[in-house]
Amino acid sequence: MTSPIRLDYAARALRDLRFILQYTEDTWGSDQEEVYRQILQNAFERIRTFPEIGHPAEGRPPNIREYHLRHHVIQYRREPDRVVILRIVNPRRGRR
Repeated sequence: MTSPIRLDYAARALRDLRFILQYTEDTWGSDQEEVYRQILQNAFERIRTFPEIGHPAEGRPPNIREYHLRHHVIQYRREPDRVVILRIVNPRRGRR
């Protein structure tokens, strides 16, 4: 039996997440912030469970993938025992 893959977050991903959730709350209210928080958490869990779900990130090493979710792209790195969420970006706003 294999061990479950661990899910970790890079510091930039945590900053991205805080910004996204604060922006969502400021713009659409706390109820919508909670809805989007759950959508993001579900996406992170999907990535952890099925790390090949994303597309290879163009111009990046082969273990860097991107998962498109609504208005954001979740960039992550697949490692043997874990998945690291690297960034959560809005393609229309650039990669800041």
